[in-house]
Amino acid sequence: MIAEHLLFRSEGGFIRIPIWGHIPLSGPLKKIISHPSFLRLKGIRQLSFSQQVYPGATHTRFEHSIGVYHLMKLILQRMLTNPLAISLQNGNFRFNDHNCRVLLSASLLHDIGHYPHAHIIEEQIPMSEGEAVFSHHEELCDHFIYEQHPGIPTIADILRDDWKVSPESVISLIKGHDTSHFSKLISGTLDPDKMDYLMRDAHHCNIPYGSIDIERLIESFVPDPERERFAITEKGIAPLESLMFAKYMMMRNVYWHHTSRSLSAMLRRLLQDIASENLLPPETLRTLFYGNADDRVLHELKEGIKERHHPLSELLDDIIMRRVYKRAITVSPYLDDIGTTDEQWFAYNADTEKRRAKEKEICRYLNTRFGLRLHGHEVVIDPPSKKDIFDYADLRELRVYPTRSEHVHYSLQLNSQYIRFDDLNESVFRSDFILAFERYTKKFRLLARPDLVEHLVDSRREIMEMMSH
Repeated sequence: MIAEHLLFRSEGGFIRIPIWGHIPLSGPLKKIISHPSFLRLKGIRQLSFSQQVYPGATHTRFEHSIGVYHLMKLILQRMLTNPLAISLQNGNFRFNDHNCRVLLSASLLHDIGHYPHAHIIEEQIPMSEGEAVFSHHEELCDHFIYEQHPGIPTIADILRDDWKVSPESVISLIKGHDTSHFSKLISGTLDPDKMDYLMRDAHHCNIPYGSIDIERLIESFVPDPERERFAITEKGIAPLESLMFAKYMMMRNVYWHHTSRSLSAMLRRLLQDIASENLLPPETLRTLFYGNADDRVLHELKEGIKERHHPLSELLDDIIMRRVYKRAITVSPYLDDIGTTDEQWFAYNADTEKRRAKEKEICRYLNTRFGLRLHGHEVVIDPPSKKDIFDYADLRELRVYPTRSEHVHYSLQLNSQYIRFDDLNESVFRSDFILAFERYTKKFRLLARPDLVEHLVDSRREIMEMMSH
């Protein structure tokens, strides 16, 4: 069986990547990772602008994708060799030959649709005449899986001929449209994507917060057919806590670092202005980003707009030369300790025109009050998103399969073999605790060119009144 071949045998070759070391290579795996559509991931950094803060953070989607494949392989080995994991599978949720092949290929290709700064752009996709300029990277996976290159098969052909799976089944799983009961295994509290990027990002940033006992966590995995996901045994509680705490610490110190957040907001404003003022048509922007690497895309963007002598060139130069906008005003987007959202601050994330209009209004106010000559892009709003960044909803559904005698009474009381992670009362990292992480991490920020910060602080009362309407 090809799944057995992929999971348990090597053809003599290895690839060495940080964190996981030597990863055995099979023929089908080598065909995909050497394909031009997959090799392009070597030019797309995992952390976009974080390398402006942590110079070592130049790792790419290429090694991350291989790392996720490796972890899924370890998980599936557990599902196929552990007696408890085998006994808990049923007809609708079974790790048979076909399902293993689809899960392995989807794990390898889960980021195939990424383009430079995709996560930054996806947070607030620029609009042109009411239409989104860019797609989410998941929606682009079929584009690259079917992408043609002269003289070689497409990745879709390789999936059919070498992996013995339907390309559409892999695409459907990546997009979350899957109907084969396995979509929750690719994205959620226990997904291998998260396990890899947290440890990989911490390693390359040289941050001591990403240490997770991955081996012990995977050893605790068991199927949960009722919920169509993975559950854990009690021995997985401590490593799961380390995973959740690592994500919080990485959010606080890396992913939401004020320098990378500022550069991200500056890029979003730049792209929105380019789209709104039609400095470059949407199709040109898509071609530029979808077919480019991080190190080239901003410089090619500069070449595309330089002849216009547009004030936006200053903003683009600031991004390229790391002249970072500074935090002038920070607001909590919650009304009380229980986390009631203050909708006015979250609304700026969803409403592109409102955000841009307010940024220009603030610049006009500063021009009038302080005799400045701002063009409108020198002040940028960095609003929080309502997107669940700590997998709160998924964690609420996580269950534990009790194997210790002192926990048997829980399963009897709940009339189920499984116990909700929250109900087990064995960890402080309950879903409500994770929600507190979410509230603490999200902030509404007003960013500005460094020489304008003092003016904004002096005008805080007037600006806050402006933004509240």
